[in-house]
Amino acid sequence: MKRAIFGSAMTVITIVAAAVGLIFYIMNAGTTYFSGLGKDPVVIGASAAGIVVLALWLVLGEAKASWKDLLPVAAPACLIVAALTLVNSRINGIAAIMTFENNAQNMADLQSAIIAIAALIIAAVLAAFTAFFDVKKEA
Repeated sequence: MKRAIFGSAMTVITIVAAAVGLIFYIMNAGTTYFSGLGKDPVVIGASAAGIVVLALWLVLGEAKASWKDLLPVAAPACLIVAALTLVNSRINGIAAIMTFENNAQNMADLQSAIIAIAALIIAAVLAAFTAFFDVKKEA
C-alpha cells in the first residue's frame, strides 16, 4: 500500500515537471532570440505523449501483470526524446548567448530555455525512477 501511494505521488510530481518543461518550451519558442527556430513538433509531441502516458499509468495501472506495464517504460522514453531534441535545437543559441551575444534580453530569452531543458530532464529521470513503483494497491 505504501509503495502504491509513493508511486502515485511521484507520478503526479513527474507529470507536473513534464508540464512545466512543455510550458516553458512553448514560452521559449516565442521569445525574440529563439522565435526563428519555431516550435518543434517532436518536442511538443514527445512531451505531451509522456504526460498522457504517465496519466494513463496513474489511472489504469494495476497490481497484476498486463500490457499496461509498458506505460511506465514508454513515459521516460518520450520525455528523453523531448529533452534531447530540445537540447539539440538550443545548444548553438546557448553557446552564442553565453559567449558573443550576452546582453540582458538574450539572457532573459535563455532563461526559459534552460528551465524547459532542466524540467524535461528532471521529468525523464523521475519517470524512470517511478517506473519501479506500483500506482495501485494489491487487490
